[in-house]
Amino acid sequence: MIYCHSKNLALTILTILQIVGTGTIFAQVNPTTNIIAVDVSTMPENGSFNYDSTFAIGEELGMTQTGLYFNWTTLETAPLQYDFTLLQIANIYYPATGVSIDLTITPIHTNVLEVPADLVPLPLDHPSVIARFNTLLDSIHHNLTQLQLSSLVIGSEMDVYLGTDTVKWQQFTNFFAAVSAHAKMLWPTVPVACEATFSGLTSGTSSVYMQQLNQSCDYIGVSYYAIDGNFQAKPFSALQNDFNLITSAYPSKPICFYQYGFPSSAACGSNLLLQEQFIYQTFNLWDTYASQIKMIDFTWMHDLDTAAVNYFLNYYGVNDPGFAGFLGSIGLREWNGNGIDKPALAALRCEAKFRGFNQLPLLCTSSIADLSVSDHFIALHPVPCTNNLNVTILPAFLKGRLEILDASGKQVYTLGEIKNQKLLIDTSNLPAGNYLIRISNRNQTVEKSFIRL
Repeated sequence: MIYCHSKNLALTILTILQIVGTGTIFAQVNPTTNIIAVDVSTMPENGSFNYDSTFAIGEELGMTQTGLYFNWTTLETAPLQYDFTLLQIANIYYPATGVSIDLTITPIHTNVLEVPADLVPLPLDHPSVIARFNTLLDSIHHNLTQLQLSSLVIGSEMDVYLGTDTVKWQQFTNFFAAVSAHAKMLWPTVPVACEATFSGLTSGTSSVYMQQLNQSCDYIGVSYYAIDGNFQAKPFSALQNDFNLITSAYPSKPICFYQYGFPSSAACGSNLLLQEQFIYQTFNLWDTYASQIKMIDFTWMHDLDTAAVNYFLNYYGVNDPGFAGFLGSIGLREWNGNGIDKPALAALRCEAKFRGFNQLPLLCTSSIADLSVSDHFIALHPVPCTNNLNVTILPAFLKGRLEILDASGKQVYTLGEIKNQKLLIDTSNLPAGNYLIRISNRNQTVEKSFIRL
């Protein structure tokens, strides 16, 4: 929904219990196949806590990508006249860090057309509009000689602007097909995407148009905030359905959440604890869909101050207390002073650590507050474990079978017959990592994940 214009550069243990007849093992998020990104573009009140400081917080928790965002009109200030100051800084700054960039260039920013003024009267698929955007891409390519792009995103939440206008949708689809093909000639190995809102991708007539448009995309770009149409926080029960919807709608292409967040403001019916739980719930679900959801960019690092909130209220033409609360509270840190970590940031650090993204010296405790009642089938202690794992099971599983599998599904421990409800398992010979314990009898199989430190 929103990008701060400064983006232009300026657990705890996860417990998943499933009762399944087939004993299916779900993949888990890991640094080999998945990416944790953080929008580090927003800074706190104290100017000495600058972009470098904010960037360092992202890096230490395991961020390997971040985004840069430019409206077309920000770069092309007059016909064929460009301001690439920030791009040229980026071309020097990021290669030294090893962090790659998801570069967004948008002709439409949510509900605002960001086409150069002399092109506004023309339809988006007019040859002159396409040629000018391609010339912009040529110039960007010429200037970004060192910057490593992880993806190129053309358009941001443009489904909001296009609405139900069939003609405009077709024009933008034609435009995107043409300019994305040109982008792939310039950057043959860089995936191209078009970021739309979650609702635009999964519901209404816009979802039909997006299916057509995404045929030209390598990644499915998603903007997701767990709020309803009145900017009120969604219940966590809705997240499972939302993840099901997007992965079912796009089963064959990698999904990237280029914007992803949750407010902590009371104006949105939320608070700091709910924002923290949102992070835990996110990783709980992401583990299940790890093979489809490639990347999540957590938006953003710091809350916005009142002036920035007012700027965006005016930019989008929306004057709503819920929207203001949303804009001012989706950060992982508060704005005042040097910024103050919110519980959500601690949760993100821990969840990332449990999956191998960082080695921070953290004390992470239990995570998800609303564990399934099925958790009573099997209890593990301590979690995470080191040399030993205490396992408690229900009597129904006596004489059943117990197995431990590593993250690849390989069996690393087996007990052919369970003779006691309480078991002490020696885990000292297991490498640190993620594991699944499975117990089964003739009627059912129960699985639960744990971490060995």
